[in-house]
Amino acid sequence: MMMPPTSGDAEAPLRPILRSRLNSSDVDRLLHQPGAAPRIDTMSKLVMEMEEGDLTDAEKRLALDILRAFASDAEAEVRAAVAWQIHNSPILTGDIAEKLARDVAQVAVPILKYVDSLPEKLLLEIVAERDPQKQLAIAGRRTVSEAVSAALVETGNVVTVVHLLRNRGAAVREATLTRAAERFGQFRIVADSIAARPEVTIAIVERMIALVSEDVRQQLIRDHKIEPALAKRLAEGGRETATLRVLQPLLLSRDDAEMVAKHLYRQGRLTPQVLFRALCAGDLELFVAGMAARANITPQAAGILAWDDGILGLHCLMEAANIPGTLTAPFRTAQQVALETDYASGECTRGRFQQVVLETLFDRFADTAEREVDELLMQISDQPGIDIGAALNPMRA
Repeated sequence: MMMPPTSGDAEAPLRPILRSRLNSSDVDRLLHQPGAAPRIDTMSKLVMEMEEGDLTDAEKRLALDILRAFASDAEAEVRAAVAWQIHNSPILTGDIAEKLARDVAQVAVPILKYVDSLPEKLLLEIVAERDPQKQLAIAGRRTVSEAVSAALVETGNVVTVVHLLRNRGAAVREATLTRAAERFGQFRIVADSIAARPEVTIAIVERMIALVSEDVRQQLIRDHKIEPALAKRLAEGGRETATLRVLQPLLLSRDDAEMVAKHLYRQGRLTPQVLFRALCAGDLELFVAGMAARANITPQAAGILAWDDGILGLHCLMEAANIPGTLTAPFRTAQQVALETDYASGECTRGRFQQVVLETLFDRFADTAEREVDELLMQISDQPGIDIGAALNPMRA
């Protein structure tokens, strides 16, 4: 039985491979070393030898087969090391690049961001997966085609769209800028990025004036010298569409909210994302009832904890409701907006509350590196409210 190489002899697997003819036993030994680190070390040395170009044609073919095997390794850590090692290497082949690009984000990101030769069709297919990390990598490519830019704006979250708009290597059609304004123009970071694009036209700016919040609107008017009378007319005409379309009103009574929350909980569908969307939509009864159902306490007790102005109440409620601690900050931010705007007492309209809470959330968390938070924001930024009909009807759920 052949023993695995020790850490003091990391080059042992390479010597019989790269200094003499490769054979099946060499390949088998490479692929069955225990632990990721020895395989990563072996792979790195193999790549260096291949890049030096001293192998015979037969050895090159077999070395590529070994590299393909490493790119299919059971450990994502090994596959990710392959991606980072060869993303800018001349030995990277189209089939290996595609395999790595279709892998999990940990593996795919360096290929998606840095490999110029990836075909547009492949990129569009990967964008359609709606993986935020992959989309962000594609948005940062040296060049991005008009079709890929359009797909990213249509399906990406606000962080991805901002990175795309700030990327001067991205080709963005006027229609795509308009769509970006429709989806995210109410956020200053997006509006500023659109306004700075070389493709922006006065028509797009005028469209944005009808969509964005007041402070962003005034900035656009100043920067693009829009006539005050025209700006007023555009704003008045777009006031209805300026209210966020991303969260539809549920308009539930307290009893309805408790019934829906219990039903969703029994079905395993009362997720943190659903509760966060309810909170940000202004459906506070559903939010409280849902937290109560998950925490197994009364809605009255949940309400006291949810609207405690200190840190302890909401924190304890989220812990009892088994909501990940990484989501505490965005939940707390939305709760504070509800308290500060006096939305529950009717001092703030529903549309205004939705606008303020989303602006506040994206101002604070748009550049987060926390994937759970990023996915939570993506959920509320581009999806309609809960389909109550589907929730109440098990045949539709």
